[in-house]
Amino acid sequence: MTSPPRPATLSEFITLQGGETVAIAAGGPLVTLGAAATWWENGAPVTVALPTGTSPDGARWADGKLLVGLGTLDPATRRWQSIPGLAAFDQLQPGLSPSVRQVAWFADGAHVAILLETRNPPNRPAFNRQELVIATRDGKARGRLELEAVTDLVAGSDRVLVSGRKLQVFDLDARAVSTLPGTVVRASEGAGMFALSRGGRGSVTLVRPDDGAVIATWNVPVNDAVPVPHGVVAVDFDGTVRVGCVADGTVREVASVATTAKGPIVRLVGDRIVLAGGGPRPVQVATFTSPSCAPETS
Repeated sequence: MTSPPRPATLSEFITLQGGETVAIAAGGPLVTLGAAATWWENGAPVTVALPTGTSPDGARWADGKLLVGLGTLDPATRRWQSIPGLAAFDQLQPGLSPSVRQVAWFADGAHVAILLETRNPPNRPAFNRQELVIATRDGKARGRLELEAVTDLVAGSDRVLVSGRKLQVFDLDARAVSTLPGTVVRASEGAGMFALSRGGRGSVTLVRPDDGAVIATWNVPVNDAVPVPHGVVAVDFDGTVRVGCVADGTVREVASVATTAKGPIVRLVGDRIVLAGGGPRPVQVATFTSPSCAPETS
């Protein structure tokens, strides 16, 4: 009995040595992030520690350097440096926790979404004030807005998705573009779309950033998902990767591959699908070809 052919959209997943599992940088060479940043040179991992408290989520390549937190990491010098214009946002609140909780860089590398948070010490009554700031790299705030219970920021070209008590999309002036129903476990951006992962045996929702309109919903087990040209790639908690084609508001599964990843996140970096998660093989990659979404023929 012969094995079925491997789906044309994905090569075999291979394991890279080392790597981080919290985030994967957008664009450019593959970099995984956590308390450090790791990339690969001639197949060998290069790891550079990030300053304590640096937000690894929302990192993005621009002009040959990695924008991560409120600074840049230069792979040539292997040094992280703060961006002077943004330093004022990264101040310790007297007696409280650090100001910056999360950072998400927009695709132009010139704008950044910053979530500021102020908390009282443990022996004080609970108080948690959060503020979304959209700023330029020279530190000019284009918009500021107080929010509640924010857990995630995902930036695209000129929109940022904010997940929290409300699921909302904002423009570069921190003006609300849309409010979406429900909550999400994870969200990502790519191919001109946001992907919202509802988690478990939930669903994936693809959203148009400009106005928050729903493009399509896919009912599959999902731990994380990423939009890709013409479709979406989802991975469940046990590491099964599914590729779906989007056409006329529906998603059709065109490939499914089992991996050894546990609880992974997934991103498209260049022509590779990257998984980062638990287990003995933290970072796995496969060559990816965007699926054809032509109707099936009988």
